Amino acid sequence: MSLHLHGIVRANHRLPAGSPFRLVEVEDLAVVVSDRRDDRALTEQEATAALAGLCALVPGGPVLPLRIGTTAVDETSARTAALALGVAALRDHLTRLDGVAEMHVRLMFDEDVALRAVYDDLALTGNADMATVIAQGEQIARKIVAWRRTLADTLLAPVSAVASSVALLDPPEHTEEHRAFLVPLDQVEAVRGAVAALGGVTAICTGPLPAFHFLELSPHDSPPASRWGW
Repeated sequence: MSLHLHGIVRANHRLPAGSPFRLVEVEDLAVVVSDRRDDRALTEQEATAALAGLCALVPGGPVLPLRIGTTAVDETSARTAALALGVAALRDHLTRLDGVAEMHVRLMFDEDVALRAVYDDLALTGNADMATVIAQGEQIARKIVAWRRTLADTLLAPVSAVASSVALLDPPEHTEEHRAFLVPLDQVEAVRGAVAALGGVTAICTGPLPAFHFLELSPHDSPPASRWGW
């Protein structure tokens, strides 16, 4: 039986009641692990459960999330993996994340509204050949991205004001804006309220999450990111 490695915490971190996690101590830190019963890749459902488990760790203190799907053959290997990341650097990261967490905001704009907003700035040509049509489509997409980003800056200004860091995430559609914010835990409800109060756009707020997008914990020879992006 091998282990799933979920994250790095302080050795005195309080684990959620009833969780499958246990701590493998490394000096004053610990690796959060759970048993890995099968030698296979995680399913989508298991990856979602792993993310939920990481989120449940946040109330107990700062968490440095490891890439979902990271494994080790035993506790000794888990300690070795943590040491490879540099204990001093891990301590610094944990200190920086004391009292903060990542929040995600997803804004979904109506496509007709977006097209009307950028239409006057477009230089479209009628009866165009296929290459021109493709170029025009790319031009429209670029204009919409610029429009939605400027509008999102305004709409999300109250959230940005309480965040210590902001990251732009890749959205699936050109009419969507996804951002990650590193915010104080005591501002989580205020962020949710600010997003819920937004008008003229469909908005979804998710979190608090471990700081997936504000850390780089991988050794230089690590494999590429998982298909879930963490």
